[in-house]
Amino acid sequence: MALSLLYNPGEYFSAHGDLIFTLLEDTKPFASSTYPDYKYVCDIYIGGNLVARLKAFPRPDDKIGFFNIGNVVRNYLSVNFAPDASSLRAQKVGENNFYVNVICRLGEEYGGVTYSNIIVDSQRTYFSHYNGRLIGQDTILSNYLDKVLSIRPYATPVYRGAQFCFIPFLPTDDTTINLIIKAYSGNSLVGTTTQPFTPTALSTNEMQLFNVSPAAINAAAPGFISTYITYYTVEFNTTNITGDSIYRFDITCEAKYDVYTIHFLNRFGGFESKDFNKVSRRRIEVEKKDYGTSAYTIDASGIPKYYNTQKVYRETKSVYAASWTEKMVLNSDLLTDDEYTWLEELILSPLAYIQIGDYFYPIKITDNNYEPRKTVNDDLTNLTLNIEFGDRFNTQYR
Repeated sequence: MALSLLYNPGEYFSAHGDLIFTLLEDTKPFASSTYPDYKYVCDIYIGGNLVARLKAFPRPDDKIGFFNIGNVVRNYLSVNFAPDASSLRAQKVGENNFYVNVICRLGEEYGGVTYSNIIVDSQRTYFSHYNGRLIGQDTILSNYLDKVLSIRPYATPVYRGAQFCFIPFLPTDDTTINLIIKAYSGNSLVGTTTQPFTPTALSTNEMQLFNVSPAAINAAAPGFISTYITYYTVEFNTTNITGDSIYRFDITCEAKYDVYTIHFLNRFGGFESKDFNKVSRRRIEVEKKDYGTSAYTIDASGIPKYYNTQKVYRETKSVYAASWTEKMVLNSDLLTDDEYTWLEELILSPLAYIQIGDYFYPIKITDNNYEPRKTVNDDLTNLTLNIEFGDRFNTQYR
């Protein structure tokens, strides 16, 4: 008689997907009279603490028991967006924000008695990404080890005055990450600077959020992105993988319209940035509550009065509460097919911020439909984004 663990999730699985464990005890579930009310037991430990105990009856046919612990595990991940404006490496995101470490202790129960810790599974790490449709694989994250966590196209525009342009990177050890930045005027290489960053020692899988905006680069290497630079490239280089994560940023100088930058949580659990530099429109949505009163009062002499001695008419509909939310419509520049594919993650994102000055305001993206357009079908087109600010305001109560 032995309890066996048949299957457990592999490496780099998503905490927002299925995390399935299957068990089989080869004797007891088949002998219900000797082991009445038999169940499998799964104790979930996070941070050394028991956070949940799950129980499952064996399947009627083969007596296999299974647990899908994803619904429990994902509750112990929270997004932490706290970029440092003074560094190319704006933030390091680790345990409980980018990943969570979990240990499952497996056992059984029969006759009203629980026997726990028969099998203690090894510690497993689950991540804050989502997979979407998978083709012949179990997780997308394993394809992005020691690479940029993005499907951003190779070449994208960036506003010359941009203070923030985020790109997340996933190192698998504490090997130094070198940002090799090259500046170009026209097609001529003007200069190269290398900025090294070392992940926290012994902190495997700590996501590094880099700010590769012109302002951040100039803060690290003063004057590097000068006024005559037309584009620059950033290579994320480690000893594990070289030459695999290189991006080009074409500098735009258009100042006709206000430029709004949206920073959004992408499918990999990191933040990315997109400038919306075409015409934008602001509107407010107001909700008012009121009550009705008569248009007159009767004075002491019995005469109806519609206005007072200062010639102010009475209210017949009185607003006693008013609140409003602020909304905006933003427009991007013309997008390529690859940019449309990339920005699908912006529309799907559950968390986004609009940058105003050097402050980040939470927003809700209210678009519920998205069509990744193709140049062959639609020519070059721009993306229109509808957003709603995450706060609600009240006027004076009456």
